[in-house]
Amino acid sequence: MIKPRELSTQEIARRAHELYVQRGGEHGKDVEDWIRAEKELGDEPAAGPAKTRPVPRSNGISR
Repeated sequence: MIKPRELSTQEIARRAHELYVQRGGEHGKDVEDWIRAEKELGDEPAAGPAKTRPVPRSNGISR
């Protein structure tokens, strides 16, 4: 199972501001931008080694 990436407030704020600018700077949608930023950034996999399943040995015993 992939562990969700921990997001900093600064990362979310930066992405939410990018979304605000992309929408042409329309005010009043800050909550929607914040939620979308959290979702987009939360969908990115965490950095680090990938988790894998143990490889079964030929005798059926996993390592």
